[in-house]
Amino acid sequence: MKKTLSVLLAGTMLATMSLPTQAAQQYPTFEAAKAQVTDDGYILFIYPEGWDKYGEKLCKKLVADNGVKAAAGSAALILAPIYQKRTEATNAEARKIMGNLGYPGDMSDISYPALLFYDKNVRQYATLYGEELMTASVPEVAALIAARMEAKKKQQALLDQSGKTDDTGKKVKLILQAARVEGVSWPNNVKDTIKSLDPEDKFGCRAALDFGFGMQNGESMDDFLKRLDGVVKNELLSPWQRQVACAKAIGHIRRTLGMMAGGPLITKYAKIMRKLDPKSALGVSAPVVMRDWVKEYRYGQGWSDQIIPSAPVPMLMHDVPITKPGTYVVNFKLTTGRDGIIINRLRLMDGDKCVASHDEKCEVSWSAGTNKNITFTVKKALKNPALEFTFGNSPDKRSTWGEIKVTPQ
Repeated sequence: MKKTLSVLLAGTMLATMSLPTQAAQQYPTFEAAKAQVTDDGYILFIYPEGWDKYGEKLCKKLVADNGVKAAAGSAALILAPIYQKRTEATNAEARKIMGNLGYPGDMSDISYPALLFYDKNVRQYATLYGEELMTASVPEVAALIAARMEAKKKQQALLDQSGKTDDTGKKVKLILQAARVEGVSWPNNVKDTIKSLDPEDKFGCRAALDFGFGMQNGESMDDFLKRLDGVVKNELLSPWQRQVACAKAIGHIRRTLGMMAGGPLITKYAKIMRKLDPKSALGVSAPVVMRDWVKEYRYGQGWSDQIIPSAPVPMLMHDVPITKPGTYVVNFKLTTGRDGIIINRLRLMDGDKCVASHDEKCEVSWSAGTNKNITFTVKKALKNPALEFTFGNSPDKRSTWGEIKVTPQ
């Protein structure tokens, strides 16, 4: 955060060098500020009256600081108290100061001290509170104020641009972009506006705003992954929305397929999650996911209920002793367990290339025989050999353990 604040601070300093001599002014009440309000709107500096001396001192220091005033443009600054023990008298005093800006003491998700940003039409468009405010220096707070006000201007520019085009697709996409501007809340009634312009949601903008992702009832893993791939490619969705979809999918894959069978898929979507926004919380967590949630399936481990996935997805066994040309027998031997094993397909791979494939479904079980051999002929030396298994066991038929051995002939 310090690095980001430093960048913001540098940008703010450059911007304030070209600011007009007029800077933000402090007003005692909303009514006094209303008469002088500009497009930069209002900023409430809310402090806990009488019960948080640090917060009170901070807000009074900020509202009087010249750097803060310069960063706030021509906004009307109002110092507003929040009383711990609210009475009719304190409520009346607070409402007198805040006027149409409301009484933020009713907002349970805001901690104090806080800065609340309103446009000239009294729409609250941003906040600054909590750790972000309390750990920043005064110049850094000025940079944060400037960033939020710049975000509002960017959002308004997109809305103005949408109002100038007759192309419905461009119009709703610009409104969607306006809702996506970081550091500022959605425009008022944005969903209703998009719905009125595109009732059938042909352009997918309302779906993007309402986006949610998870496993659907009765959905196969293949269908789930296809839907996820569509989400990842959907540029109407924000990077964060796509990251969240990847994170949810990684959890589902790990629970359903396990750390071995699900390893390649977990790695795939963790890499996508990191690429979308490497500095976000999910982007930073991606390497940890790939380190701790992925295990390779290696020769000598045989099979077990922990290895066999609950969906028929391919999984690779590494370190297979098949490197030279020749004929090799892959032997499956059931050793214990209630169930046997079903093999839908077995392929010999050299890296990403399939060298040989056995596509006939087979079973190793107490009733069908506890030993099964599959033979492969290798014509060229292999550099990166692996066996790709597609097991066919159902989720409730995985109580089985056995050995897998490769023997040259």
